[in-house]
Amino acid sequence: MPQGKLVRILGYYIDASYIEGIISTFRKLLIDIHWIYGRRLNNSGLYEIHVLVNDHPNLKFAILDLSKTVGIEKVEIYDKYEEREIVINNSTTFPYGDECKNSFILHIPIYSGTSTYKRGELYGENISRSRCISRYNKE
Repeated sequence: MPQGKLVRILGYYIDASYIEGIISTFRKLLIDIHWIYGRRLNNSGLYEIHVLVNDHPNLKFAILDLSKTVGIEKVEIYDKYEEREIVINNSTTFPYGDECKNSFILHIPIYSGTSTYKRGELYGENISRSRCISRYNKE
């Protein structure tokens, strides 16, 4: 599992330049991106994008620059996170580890400790997400 910071970006998708702008904000400051995951939240075009980036000295500048971008509502940084892998095969969900062909693997980030930036200003810090963590910690 790669180490870094999990960043959640909420914004309105208009065209492909939305995703390109997010990626280029990190890359122009030499911050590597391990993975990116996005989904649509409603029919008005609000998208949620999760990005795992390296913990880099320029990360704070990238977050501030990203939060000031047109179309981005807020940017959240999750301080502590872990990934859980879930394998889905033939409508059956089971813990990762069994050998299967034609399976779909989901990487679910479980996080705690958050900092929220809107329009370049810090709004929330160290908000515990313990309810979310305890829900996925069931073995």
